[in-house]
Amino acid sequence: MGNGFWLAVGQMCQLCFWTVRYLPAGHWKHLPRRALAFGLAIPVYLFFQCLHWLGFALDEILFRNYRKVDIQQPVFVTGIPRSGTTHLQRVLARHEQLTSMQTWECFFAPSISERYFYSAIGAIFKPAGRLFSHVNIPFLEKMRSVHKLGLNEAEEDFIALMPVNACFLLVVLFPEVKHYWALTGFDQQVSESRKATILRFYRRIIQKHLYFHGTDRRYLCKNPSFLSWVGSLSAEFEDARFVVCEREVDATLPSQISSLRPAWQLVYGEDLSAAFSERIIQMMAGYYHYLDSHLVNHPSVMLMPMHSLVQDLQGSVAVVLSHCKVALSDQFAGCLEEEAARAKSYRSSHKYNRSGVNTMAHAFAMFPKHYVGRFYKREVAK
Repeated sequence: MGNGFWLAVGQMCQLCFWTVRYLPAGHWKHLPRRALAFGLAIPVYLFFQCLHWLGFALDEILFRNYRKVDIQQPVFVTGIPRSGTTHLQRVLARHEQLTSMQTWECFFAPSISERYFYSAIGAIFKPAGRLFSHVNIPFLEKMRSVHKLGLNEAEEDFIALMPVNACFLLVVLFPEVKHYWALTGFDQQVSESRKATILRFYRRIIQKHLYFHGTDRRYLCKNPSFLSWVGSLSAEFEDARFVVCEREVDATLPSQISSLRPAWQLVYGEDLSAAFSERIIQMMAGYYHYLDSHLVNHPSVMLMPMHSLVQDLQGSVAVVLSHCKVALSDQFAGCLEEEAARAKSYRSSHKYNRSGVNTMAHAFAMFPKHYVGRFYKREVAK
């Protein structure tokens, strides 16, 4: 992880520079809000990154055998943001053969050392955790309507790439930094040397996870932003299987813009800027064009329309398991029945206005026509 460490040092220095640069951004009346947000977020972020690198150093001393872990046929769930990737991952994560990173591991314990430490003291904090779960925080309530939150939920593991500053989420704090936008076009826009460093780091993170949870299990990842990483990931993990979720633009675009609004308002105290919204539209258009690339037609990749998951969760998951060469065990079959019953009664609390985006005629012009509204008719192969 040597190259990753020096990359992290450089990125932390840049982060401090970006903080000074973006603190004055936005309306002056919201400056106290931005000062508080940056004043809390950046020191806490840097503190935890230092802890993570200390944990990585201890791993090399105490658990160095993790490097010998063989990553066999990892499963990557990716696709268009807001297309059912989270639901699919959390259903698959109940399979005894698969293992995903949980929220607490992504944010607080990417290293083996940290995981053992937090696991050892976990009993002490359980009462506090139960108390915190009953506290209503407006920002978290808004985020829960967008994306189910929980420390023990299977989560997007690109959060664990924060130690090498390869997590797109930070774009909300630094909306004009090209480094983060380049991650949304990883295969084409990130330099070969940086890609190699990030992918080596990511491989080590997965090895650490399997070392901790069981080397006989298969790794399950879910990241919509990894849609533009498919080429690089398939080269790094040659036997990987990919499930690419898709959904019509009319639903995903307004939903994605709406999902970013709570974090933006928390930092800047106002609605998304026109420039930021435009960048999100361009990013989403790029993802849809990526769906038409030759990489998505590779035998290791299968497409999964969201409406198939909604209409027939059990059948769709069975197709996914077959594609990923994972047996449908009796234990998981029972779990799948529970998930299917729960899905039938599920109603999303995420409210957003589709017409607001529909009025931007130029937006839909950026997308492949067959993914817009009534033109979107792809069915999952069974």
